[in-house]
Amino acid sequence: MIDTLTRLFAVSVQTGSMSNHPFDLLMELATDQIRLDCAALHLARDVFPGLNLEHYLSALDELAQRVAALRPGLAANLRYQAMREVLVGECGLTGNRDAYYDPDNSFLNRVIDSRVGVPISLSIVWVEVARRLKWPVAGVALPGHFIVRFDDRERFVLADPFHDGRSLAVKDCRRLVRERFGDKMTFTTALLEPADARAILVRMLQNLRNIYLAQNDLPRVANILRRMAAVEPQNGRHLQELAAVYCRRGDVRGAYAHLALYLRR
Repeated sequence: MIDTLTRLFAVSVQTGSMSNHPFDLLMELATDQIRLDCAALHLARDVFPGLNLEHYLSALDELAQRVAALRPGLAANLRYQAMREVLVGECGLTGNRDAYYDPDNSFLNRVIDSRVGVPISLSIVWVEVARRLKWPVAGVALPGHFIVRFDDRERFVLADPFHDGRSLAVKDCRRLVRERFGDKMTFTTALLEPADARAILVRMLQNLRNIYLAQNDLPRVANILRRMAAVEPQNGRHLQELAAVYCRRGDVRGAYAHLALYLRR
């Protein structure tokens, strides 16, 4: 027991993460230095260990080249139209309405291969293509539905990658929040502010956590919680939940070790 606890605590202190997993090590960077494409692909390696990182990064590079070839200029609306023409019109990138809760929808490699996903994974494709072009495009963590925004000096354009990249007005976003939450949440334009890389990754991981919990796939729940602890090392709830998962799996030693880590934070 002492050896297990010592190893876990030493790794957490030295790296700020629960392991030497490449995703966890990437989370040691400052938030504005974290590349979403690399983080999402390293995350997918837990399920797809043979994943070829360079292949998928090159696929995003190629999409960016196709968008750039349209020469849309500087205006947010023209850049949005060019991005939609390539990602949706040419590539068919859209939401998986038939199997929304399939975990594959959350893994960037599978989204690139299948051309379908959930709002947040599709948004990462849009954001990463734009990053390669040095365009100011960001994810927006609208409650209940992730979208993207294109900015220029005069305006911003909101787009919904899940619904074929359709454009959204502010009133559409207000309606989406009202339909999902009713009077439990008040819409403000602050909800349309760009989300940073950690916020995006936490939301993606929460989606996977919920899917795997519903499937009672505890080993994969544990993997997701380890990644969440790396993204948010200050949030002790992830260690508490990880301990509970170890307990449910009958691993009392592992549960004790993670609770001890939580108490020694």
